[in-house]
Amino acid sequence: MKPIKIDVLVKISIFSAISFVLMRFFEIPIPFLWPELKYDMSEVPAAIIGFSISPAAGVSVILIKNALHLITSFNLIGIIANTLVGVIFVGISASLYARDKKLKTAVSGMLFATVVMALVMMPVNFFLVRLFTGGQMPNMERLVFYSIPTFNLFKGALNAVITCILYKRVSKAFLKQGSGPTQPPENL
Repeated sequence: MKPIKIDVLVKISIFSAISFVLMRFFEIPIPFLWPELKYDMSEVPAAIIGFSISPAAGVSVILIKNALHLITSFNLIGIIANTLVGVIFVGISASLYARDKKLKTAVSGMLFATVVMALVMMPVNFFLVRLFTGGQMPNMERLVFYSIPTFNLFKGALNAVITCILYKRVSKAFLKQGSGPTQPPENL
């Protein structure tokens, strides 16, 4: 196993902090479509570092961000769900991109990850909601099988667009080094 460089750890830490701040303080409610859910773009920094450094770095950002959020919010259901959503979105898209570093692969990887995320989270959310509410939540089926999947599709698509817009700027300004694994690919 290769040792992790200090600069990579620092970048993961900084991007985790950015993700945490985005999740904790910049949640946007969308009451007219999903009154019980809020959008945050905290997966975007994780996707950017996942594309730039490695899928493991991106997933690490997701895990650290959610650990910090758990300490400050105590919303266990939300943290479990958000962790799974982030790991699926960043893990799948960054892994696919690592195999073929092209814009087309990044976009199709993020869109594929979005669909997988929406499908996987239906039974997971059904289980979590039943577990933590005792199955006594009104409109549980509507929430789990309509609201959450459509929200996850919206969130994943919006995160994909924002990642594509920000990736080059952020990676050139912050992540680029002379050479090595942290040099951002030129194709995204």
